[in-house]
Amino acid sequence: MQETDYIKEYLQRTYCYKCGASLDGAKLETITEAPIAFVAYAVCDKCQAESMVTITSAGGGVTPLISDLNVTEFKKFMNAKSVSYDELLDLHKLLSKEELWNLLDKKEPSLEKKPKS
Repeated sequence: MQETDYIKEYLQRTYCYKCGASLDGAKLETITEAPIAFVAYAVCDKCQAESMVTITSAGGGVTPLISDLNVTEFKKFMNAKSVSYDELLDLHKLLSKEELWNLLDKKEPSLEKKPKS
């Protein structure tokens, strides 16, 4: 069975979270592909609801994810650097001293640690 047939078969058994229609006619845009999984951004052809679907080749099926991110934003965050434990602790310390809204208003240098030269 071709890969596209496999994907269509699984999408037929996946339903839109908003209108309940099958996603077999959904517009798909690939976010990432791996030997064991295919991740795509799906737009329901009936109601235009957007979600992300993960199709696994191991038979685990399709897992829809509801999000307000569009496909460009998904791709951007898929390649983003992970937040370290130290960065998370630094943020926690900052938030214990000052309200989030005040921190967001400030124009301060980035908290990202610069590599040593």
